[in-house]
Amino acid sequence: MKFQNLLIILLLLAGSLVAEPMPEFRLPNASNQNVTLAELLGRGPVIIDFWADYCQPCKQAMPALDALAQKYDSLTVVLVSIDAPKAQTKAKNYLKGKNFKFVSLFDPDQTLAKKLNVTEPPHTFILDKAGEIVLEHKGFVAGDEQDYEIKVRSLLGIEAEKGSDCDCEEPCEDCDCEEKAAPEQKLNPVQTPKSPCENCH
Repeated sequence: MKFQNLLIILLLLAGSLVAEPMPEFRLPNASNQNVTLAELLGRGPVIIDFWADYCQPCKQAMPALDALAQKYDSLTVVLVSIDAPKAQTKAKNYLKGKNFKFVSLFDPDQTLAKKLNVTEPPHTFILDKAGEIVLEHKGFVAGDEQDYEIKVRSLLGIEAEKGSDCDCEEPCEDCDCEEKAAPEQKLNPVQTPKSPCENCH
């Protein structure tokens, strides 16, 4: 019993260590108007992604981050450039005309980046609406945005989408394969089914 109580305490302490608040900040946008953290919070989750003009994975992540911003009205996506002052114009020109929905901010002295130990972009943080960091991710490869979306949906209280990547012939409790399967794919009594969900993700 004592061991169980100790385990519960350790788990609670671990949870409190993971959820750290995002430091307060005031950073200029593309129009040189300052934006604070407080102005970004309250509506829902916030994704803050640090990027630089020289960083190709950063640019590859932008359409995926923008798609999330377009998909969830309560989600705020913020891209923070850590380009040096001399490279800011280049970064702004890159964003110009792309019609991204996300908020673009600039941290040329890397004041905020240093507080968060951001050394190499892309470096992504997801905050809940209170400003607590609930996910931190370094780098970007195609598919990382799916992990971001899972966390965003969880913060929004939306159930995970089921069956999107499943092609099982026999539906299981985690899939809606039966509804998605074409009539010719459904089993007849003489067919041998696959093991349930062997193709599910």
